[in-house]
Amino acid sequence: MPGRLPYPAGHLAMAVRLEGKVPLTAPPRWCSVHALHVMKKGTFVKFLKKTLLLPLVLSFIGALTLGTVPASAETVTLKFVGSHGPTTGWAWPAYPRLGEAVEKATEGRVKLQFYQPGQLVPFVQHLEAVRAGIIDMAAVVPGYYQNEFALSSLWNYMYTYYPSAEASANMWFDLYDQYMSMDFDKLDLVCPGGNGWPVVPYDVFTIDRPLNTVEDMKGLKLRSNSGAMNKIIESGGGIPVFMGGGQVPDALSKGMLNGTPMSDHWGTAVKVWEYGNPGYWTVTGSFPQGVSAACISARKNSKWHKISKEDQEAMGPLLREFQLDLSRLADEASAKFMEAAIAAGVTISEWPESEKQRLMEGWQPLMTDAMEFAKREGAPAQYMLDAMHQWLKDNEGKYK
Repeated sequence: MPGRLPYPAGHLAMAVRLEGKVPLTAPPRWCSVHALHVMKKGTFVKFLKKTLLLPLVLSFIGALTLGTVPASAETVTLKFVGSHGPTTGWAWPAYPRLGEAVEKATEGRVKLQFYQPGQLVPFVQHLEAVRAGIIDMAAVVPGYYQNEFALSSLWNYMYTYYPSAEASANMWFDLYDQYMSMDFDKLDLVCPGGNGWPVVPYDVFTIDRPLNTVEDMKGLKLRSNSGAMNKIIESGGGIPVFMGGGQVPDALSKGMLNGTPMSDHWGTAVKVWEYGNPGYWTVTGSFPQGVSAACISARKNSKWHKISKEDQEAMGPLLREFQLDLSRLADEASAKFMEAAIAAGVTISEWPESEKQRLMEGWQPLMTDAMEFAKREGAPAQYMLDAMHQWLKDNEGKYK
């Protein structure tokens, strides 16, 4: 049985530490601090009584004395949409564990309310929904957005899954503050703890025939989840059909798709062979996916500012552990896929390295575009790539 080979080094992406302080409410322009100092005591009191602004001014003076207005002491409930819902059996246990840990660490001051992906907005719109405040916290995949995440896009194209999801998550943690955090900061996003877990590179599942070469994609309608994947599919002559992951099973069963690039743990979750009768699985090894990070808006009206600095700091390590939890579960599910697929009658094949390299050449222009975009943004792209390669050397053999 062919196994997943380690991805080549060439197939190699930030915590915005917010102080958690709420901006002071400015007094009316004519009620300046200078005026409060120069008014005589009697005039000042008459002025307050006349204008009925005593509570406002006293609050303002108190805020000046204390330095800041404290975050709300009331319970803050965050609407959280991850990459999975209760129907994703292999991953879902990580979510209630996170919710319980956050509530315990903050003594009930912060609670997470989980929603099924697609329930509030399409998954590929998480970035816009978080920035607009429609969702409080959500899994954001930088690879879905062209010309938004400079360094994280390079992460997608250069490194995603070597040698395991857990190893990739730890690389993200270690390099986030110095490099990838710049992307999220620019977009007014907070990624508590620099959390992130790798979205495992996709192989290809097809219904009608196996893919023996890159050219065998020609004419096939294949699901795509990003502009980058569009170009990869088109490089082999395929027809990309953009849709969310939740729509794929129905599209396969109704013939709207001939196949889909997908991860092996996803294939396990949806029992993809039930839609292919039983179908073909080709290990292509070269569809980059990148990372998924749980983010919240840093804008002034965000609920993030209602959470105390102490509770914000407590959430960072918990979200990192949540991502490591998902990474371990992904590795476990991936290990079971081949056995389950073969038992179901799926035909398994794996491209030789020469064919994998040909597909990688199809997305090389994306890498070039990402480097140019990073330069325009002033992002230290080459330094980050060097750091990634060095991380691999320094941690060789540490993760299985």
